[in-house]
Amino acid sequence: MNAKQKSVLAKIFAIAGTALLWAPVLFMFVTAVVGSIMSKKILFDYLTLAELFPLVAIGMVLLIVAGLISRAYAKWFGWGSAAALAALAAGLILATASGLASGALTTNSGAFVVVVVCIAAFDLIVVGLAVLGIRLIVRLFHKAGDPAETAETANA
Repeated sequence: MNAKQKSVLAKIFAIAGTALLWAPVLFMFVTAVVGSIMSKKILFDYLTLAELFPLVAIGMVLLIVAGLISRAYAKWFGWGSAAALAALAAGLILATASGLASGALTTNSGAFVVVVVCIAAFDLIVVGLAVLGIRLIVRLFHKAGDPAETAETANA
């Protein structure tokens, strides 16, 4: 595979991966706004990203591959994805082990707070990866000879 083909493939993977990360995030906010208007109460389902995990996982994999092909932000995508998966797994394991998942334990416990923090950390990391995906797209479409390129983007 030549350099031109790698560049095109990296762009396709970066765009698709970023779209797959942003789609559940936008869906979460759209349903929050619509649900809040309809019920006349503030509603926000922070579990949406975990429920749409297959899309998020595919997006993460595509961004990791795009980062590896383009040699840009690969470590950020790799470590960020690992941190997101660890936060989600910790929350799910704790919910199951403590009895929150089955309803045996009430939501008035410290375990509930830790589970919510883990899921919220997962959500924030996914949003961060989606923002980094946009940065990768900008970098891939950036003209190589442009003097506006800084040392930061050249070394990232």
